[in-house]
Amino acid sequence: MHIRTALLPQLAEGVQESVCVVIDVLRATTSLAVLFNQGCPLAYIAQSHDDARRIARSQGLALCGETGGFKVEDFDYGNSPVEFSALDFTNLPIVLSTTNGTRAAALVAGAKRVFLGAAINRMAVARAAWETAESLDVNILLVCSGTDSQYTLEDATIAGLYVEALASHAERWFSPELDDASIACRRLWQNETNLLRGLMEGAHPRLLADLGFGEDVAYCAQIDKLNAVPILTSEEEAPTITSPVILAAFSED
Repeated sequence: MHIRTALLPQLAEGVQESVCVVIDVLRATTSLAVLFNQGCPLAYIAQSHDDARRIARSQGLALCGETGGFKVEDFDYGNSPVEFSALDFTNLPIVLSTTNGTRAAALVAGAKRVFLGAAINRMAVARAAWETAESLDVNILLVCSGTDSQYTLEDATIAGLYVEALASHAERWFSPELDDASIACRRLWQNETNLLRGLMEGAHPRLLADLGFGEDVAYCAQIDKLNAVPILTSEEEAPTITSPVILAAFSED
């Protein structure tokens, strides 16, 4: 098996013959893991606030999202894993307005299967991705969402965490083949195994902390605390998936 890493979604290759793990650790994929852990039965991800509003109003969903880090005025919730962790979303489907993670998911939607992963559910998602790829006899592609089409330290570091976790599932005397980006991400993680300290070297985490979301950054730096495995799926398949995520259709305007 090959494990490859795309440091940006537009660098993803061989998607159709891969199992993909999309990483947007600050904060979309962390938020999704927390929402499902808190009982959410279904999540839509939308690339714009207008798309999110349209879906929420038509289907009676809770509306989640942020602008510049802060909750949108007419939304029900922001995009804070800490906020979500204190709430009960049992029987409450949501739509989450996110840009980077949604764009990455859309670009790899044609994969054999797409998981959405973060540090907080790393081992659970890695196990599911490995087992799925093994059963389908395909490779695994880690996809870093980045921010505004730019590389981010935090997503690459989490990719390194996943490389480590995926390799741990290999049988004795067998080592999956890694591309250079996967090796670089693993070394990035191994160079600073205090994840919060490592993340705080990046521009995006520092910005969030400056805006007052330092607690969120610390929350997102937790490793292997949740077992939720968000899976990108269709409306038809969603009832058969434990933590289903549906990519919202984008509006034309």
